[in-house]
Amino acid sequence: MRYFTGFLVSVGLIILILVIILKSGGSSNHPQPINLNSYANSDATVQLTIDGPINADQIHQSIQISIGRSESRSQLFQGYQGNIKTTNIYQNNQDAYTVFLHALNLVGFTKGNSDPKLSDERGYCPAGERYVFELTESGDIERYWATSCGSQGTYGGSVIKTLDLFKKQIPDYNSIANNFVL
Repeated sequence: MRYFTGFLVSVGLIILILVIILKSGGSSNHPQPINLNSYANSDATVQLTIDGPINADQIHQSIQISIGRSESRSQLFQGYQGNIKTTNIYQNNQDAYTVFLHALNLVGFTKGNSDPKLSDERGYCPAGERYVFELTESGDIERYWATSCGSQGTYGGSVIKTLDLFKKQIPDYNSIANNFVL
């Protein structure tokens, strides 16, 4: 009888361990990355926001670059409430958008940590910049962020390469950036 009870306890422990392992294996903060190439024929846009240093509302600025299938747009915002200071719109086409999405895929644009506890970038890197990377189509599909202060954020791709790709989508980015207060 003692062996039978020990056998039942052993089987119960094995079942408990299996249940714990199976449940913990399904709750990862690192889901499979989205393939951006699948959005080339859609109305989805990819977006970069560069939020400047934390300073007075009167001098705070941010730049937003949005790239879609038919247009690319850059906007310079003034203050924390996002008042538009300037907007520049450029025509885009299907082929350019497809190549751009593929390049973003290669630099890891869709890689990151989607843990909701880490989703708010406000206040990080106060003397530097915060970068927000988004994929949207009728609302957010994916949103990650990083900073110019090092390894802070949720973005898992190459920050430098991603920034460079976005800036190169705007023909007069350098003249727009000259109006950006650092």
